[in-house]
Amino acid sequence: MESVSTTKNMQSISVPWLKIFKPLVFLLCLYPLSYLIYGAFNNLLGANPVEAMTRNTGDWGLYFLLITLTVTPLRKIMGWGWLIRYRRMFGLFAFFYACMHFLTYIWFDQFFDVGEIIADIAKRPFITVGFVCFCPVDSTCCYFDK
Repeated sequence: MESVSTTKNMQSISVPWLKIFKPLVFLLCLYPLSYLIYGAFNNLLGANPVEAMTRNTGDWGLYFLLITLTVTPLRKIMGWGWLIRYRRMFGLFAFFYACMHFLTYIWFDQFFDVGEIIADIAKRPFITVGFVCFCPVDSTCCYFDK
């Protein structure tokens, strides 16, 4: 029943600035990536640029995950129904930055060396947790029910 009222609320919003605001939010979400690319080409990432890229993409993945998770409470508490239109975009950016974090780690940090990646996953608990969180989980692949 809630989805019907949510759909009605979203259809009743016809504010003209919402159509302009969405591309601006999209470009704002790309700012951290553009900053990293600019810093990489201009040697502004410090003494260890790979660590800076890995850390920044991981941080922004977490930031966008938290932004995505706060959309629904903000919508309910503040009454901002228009905010629900951006939740999917924020979630996709969280996934994008998590993928960039993972790709930066396996490409620039480990150079696709599978043995070194497995040793690093086994050696460092935070990498183990990150790798397990990134692995896809499907309810059909769970063997505990069988």
